Amino acid sequence: MITERRIYTPKPGAGQLTQHLRTLQSATTDAGFPPISIYRKVIGPHGILVTDQKWPSLGIYDEARSKVRNTKTITDIFSKIYPLLASTHVTEIYEDLE
Repeated sequence: MITERRIYTPKPGAGQLTQHLRTLQSATTDAGFPPISIYRKVIGPHGILVTDQKWPSLGIYDEARSKVRNTKTITDIFSKIYPLLASTHVTEIYEDLE
């Protein structure tokens, strides 16, 4: 099992980011991909949002990348997210040791 974590740093005043990530959360599961959890960073730079998504393996995650990029409902949401970001999101992959 792995966890894909994405860290989103918005531009000041980009209050719509939370709503777009919630829409992405629904679109992701509707398209048959693993659910996304959304978190707001409490300490540190203001407004940072983090998503976590669990995948059965790194191989399955890698195979799904092209499917995600070809899912119009998801890419349409990202086209609304990217202009709100101070920089591109950071993706981290964690391996579950249990």
